Amino acid sequence: MKHPVNLFFALFLLLCSCSQHMDDEWKPDKLSNGPETQSVGFALSRASLETFAEHGITEIGIYVYLKDSLVFGKNLPLNNGNLKVDVPLGEKLQTFAVANAGHLEDTDSLSKVVVYQDEQAQKEVFISPVAEFMSDRTVSQVNLELKRAVGQATFQPLETGAEIAAITQFDAMNLVFSNVGIGYKVNSGACIQGNVTVSAGLGAGFQASVYSFSTEGKDLTGVDVIYKKAGVEVNRTKRALDTNITFQVSKRTIVKMPILDESYLKYPFDQVRSMKMRTDISRKLVIEECDF
Repeated sequence: MKHPVNLFFALFLLLCSCSQHMDDEWKPDKLSNGPETQSVGFALSRASLETFAEHGITEIGIYVYLKDSLVFGKNLPLNNGNLKVDVPLGEKLQTFAVANAGHLEDTDSLSKVVVYQDEQAQKEVFISPVAEFMSDRTVSQVNLELKRAVGQATFQPLETGAEIAAITQFDAMNLVFSNVGIGYKVNSGACIQGNVTVSAGLGAGFQASVYSFSTEGKDLTGVDVIYKKAGVEVNRTKRALDTNITFQVSKRTIVKMPILDESYLKYPFDQVRSMKMRTDISRKLVIEECDF
């Protein structure tokens, strides 16, 4: 009788041990929880809000980084300049905000993130400087001011309105601006350059503009002018106009060209020119600069 009792006792101890092990595994305080977070407010300056109202901007992108890694990145409604974001508690974080951009690339890393303008829409882009803050409950609000991050180049004919209205050789132009600052590296402030083509029609007096991030210290910008009629190219400039534009933030460069002066063009127009056209060919390219 002694042997069965010992056997039952051993089985009892084994069952108790398994039960205790299962209890330890499923206790709530043993479960893995996510990192503790803190709600931080982001307040926009009054100047930023007034500028956004002028441009019809209703949302901005907020991006927050921990040790170069993205912890929050999203477009948020302006909410009268008071925004809330949940961030990891007790960390040194970096943040920036952007408005009116076309898109962002490499947002997962602050050292790589690039803001690109919308080349087709041609809108002013606004970016805040990168700001640091501690999420240690002593900081409840981070103040941000977004400022214009682009300059502009504008193309205008030197001809009068009457002369432009009388043009029959073409009805539109494609203006190809080279070395435009199409992208902005947030961490370093460096720009990425590329060519941008904009259209200028008769209805707009053959005027058009491009925005660009600062290209100071980079390649200069020239302008190729392509003449079109009914969607077909009929002429173009012999080479890029020697505009030598360097884009600066909040600076505008105005390029004024005598668009009827055939000395700039690859081919003479087929149509017979009026006396007025012939007397205007002495006009020269004019470059002007001004603040926004």
